Amino acid sequence: MSDVKVTVAVGSRQVAVDDVKDRRIATAFAAAGQDIGDRLAEIVCPVHAKSATNVRVNFDKRGNADLQYDSCCEALGVKIGKALG
Repeated sequence: MSDVKVTVAVGSRQVAVDDVKDRRIATAFAAAGQDIGDRLAEIVCPVHAKSATNVRVNFDKRGNADLQYDSCCEALGVKIGKALG
């Protein structure tokens, strides 16, 4: 899987995970982003045989993840939605 861009809410700002000063927090969110990326890499479009690209994950103040990605078509989005539920 290509790199997953991971950002974290720090106060009212979105900060890249590499810029989070607390390494325990940064490491945990980076690992979660990598896990999401690995799972997405296994999901392939049934029409075009492509996987998601430009994967971005933002973690809010409560730790909830907002996943965004580019897909070749709606069929891939549906398959990802079913897999990640």
